[in-house]
Amino acid sequence: MALPHCYNGKTHLPIPSGKYVVGCTDMMTGGDTENGSFCRIFYPTKLEDPYEYSSRWAKYLPHEMYVEGFTKAGGFRIYFLGKRLISWAFGNSYIPVVEDADPSDERNFPVIIFSHGLKACRTTYSIFCSDMASHGFIVAAIEHRDGSACLSYNLEREGNNKSLVEKWIAYKSTSFEGEELAFRQQQLQIRTRECSQTLDLLFKLNEGAQIEHTLQPTIDFAMFKGIMDVSSPIIAGHSFGSATLLRTLGADKRFKVGLAMDAWLWPLKDEIELAQNIAQPVLFINSEGFQTVPNLNTMKLFIVDADHTERRVVTLKGSVHYSQNDVPCLLPWYIRRFTYHSAIDPLVAIELNNRISLLYLRKHLGHPVDKELSKLVELHADLVDEGIP
Repeated sequence: MALPHCYNGKTHLPIPSGKYVVGCTDMMTGGDTENGSFCRIFYPTKLEDPYEYSSRWAKYLPHEMYVEGFTKAGGFRIYFLGKRLISWAFGNSYIPVVEDADPSDERNFPVIIFSHGLKACRTTYSIFCSDMASHGFIVAAIEHRDGSACLSYNLEREGNNKSLVEKWIAYKSTSFEGEELAFRQQQLQIRTRECSQTLDLLFKLNEGAQIEHTLQPTIDFAMFKGIMDVSSPIIAGHSFGSATLLRTLGADKRFKVGLAMDAWLWPLKDEIELAQNIAQPVLFINSEGFQTVPNLNTMKLFIVDADHTERRVVTLKGSVHYSQNDVPCLLPWYIRRFTYHSAIDPLVAIELNNRISLLYLRKHLGHPVDKELSKLVELHADLVDEGIP
C-alpha cells in the first residue's frame, strides 16, 4: 500500500499489527518541569475495530505550535520542505489509536518507558509505541523538557492567577562545538530523571493513587489501577534517547531490559564506568546509514565483558536514521526520495524493527515464543546483519 495511508479522508500512520486496538492519553503532572512528568500513554483497549472509531483517532500534532517547532528545529531538510508542507504532512495527519478509550483489564500488561531523540517529541515514534501497545504493552512516550524536543511546554500559574498558562520550551542548540559535550551531559541528567519520574507515575497509576494532573483530564485514570505488570519495566529510546536509556539503566535498577534504536553514543564516549555498571540485557538495533566507526567503538564498551547477560546488536541494511520514527511513513515517495531516502522500504524497516524488538522483549520477559512475529524477520533475513562490523 502506498504511503502515506489514508482512510475516510484522513492521512494516518500504519494500523498497529497486534490483536489489541490501541488507546492513548496525554498526562502532565506536577507544577514545574523539574518535578513533573509529561508523556503520552499508549495502551491496549477493550475495543475491537480501529476503523470503527476513526472519528476518535489522535491528531499527530495535537497543537499547531508543534508545527512551528518541527520547522525551526528540523534543520535543512525541514526548512527545505517548508512550513506549509510540514503542516500538511504532520499537522493534518492522524495516529490510528483511539483517544481516551477505556483500557483493557484482560490481564496485567508490562510497561515500556520511551525516550525520544533530538528535535522530536512524544508523538514522533507513534508507530513503534502503538505497535508495542497492540501486542500487549503499556508504553509511556516521554516528551523531554530539557530543550532537546522540537518544542514542548509546561502549564504553570502566573502570580496570583489561578488559571494555568502555557510556557513553551524551544529546542536548544549549542553555539560552539567545544561546549556540546557538557551541554549534552547536562541534558542527560535531566532526561534520566524524567525517565525515572515517568516510571514513578506508572507505579502510582497502577496503585490507584491520586495524581495531580494539570492537563484537562478527559479520562478516568482510576481505570489504570491494577492493569500493569511493573515487575520488569523496559526502557527504550532512539538516537539521543538511546544514550538516555543507557544512563537510566545504570542509575535506576528498577528497569530490567533496554532497547536502543540507532543509538547516538557520542555523549557517552568516555563513560567506561557506566558500561561496567549496567547489568541488564540490551538490544541495539542500528541503521546502516547512521552508524560511524567512533560511535560503534563506544557501543562496543557496552557489549564486551557482558557474558552475564545478553547484549545483541543488529543492523537493518539499507535503513537510515529516520527509519525508526514516523516521518518516512507520513511523506509521499516523491518527497522521501529527496529528503529521507533509504534503500529499504520504510514500512519493511519499521516492521522489522518492531518485530525484532518484540521477540527480544518476549524472550527476556519469559513470554512464550510467538512464531507469527518470527515470520517477517525470517522472510527478510537478508536485510538483517548481526553484531558490530
